[in-house]
Amino acid sequence: MILNKQITEKLALKSGLNFDKAKDYDVLCDKIYASTKRTIGVNTIKRLMGYIVDDRKTNDYTLNTIAIYLGFKTWDELCGSLRIDSDWNYEDQSVYTEEMPVETKISVKYLNRMVTFSVIVFNGKKMLKVLEASNSSLCAGDILEVAHLRYGQPIEAKKVYRGDTIGNYKTNGELKEIVIT
Repeated sequence: MILNKQITEKLALKSGLNFDKAKDYDVLCDKIYASTKRTIGVNTIKRLMGYIVDDRKTNDYTLNTIAIYLGFKTWDELCGSLRIDSDWNYEDQSVYTEEMPVETKISVKYLNRMVTFSVIVFNGKKMLKVLEASNSSLCAGDILEVAHLRYGQPIEAKKVYRGDTIGNYKTNGELKEIVIT
């Protein structure tokens, strides 16, 4: 489970943290404990905030602790106070690899890094091939299996093909710019 954007914004506002560095999650855990006398593990907070990927189910104690920290009695009360209806025809700010024409160039910036990709077909799927990379662990020629690139989110590649080596990849920073040419 990843927390709703409205809840993460409330956590940022109350805590005064930006959640742009790993230490912020430790500080949030300390602030939650100081306010509620209830503990939440830092990895649990990182998971709930989408900083680390983990499909574990979140227990009621953790959700209620977050609600108490935010000034509510229970998680249900917190959720009831938010407008978290479904959105129809929302603005996505995502680039979906499968929808891009082959040979489309996509340049992205995150942290102090810049990578330029070309959309190619590899193993029968549209993927992103690195044309240029600056300050990145990606190398020209790497081929990434990426479902989408989304502004404000890290790049996540299920598979990265580098010659005969296959790995995976996730940026530590969020995409600050996406340019399609």
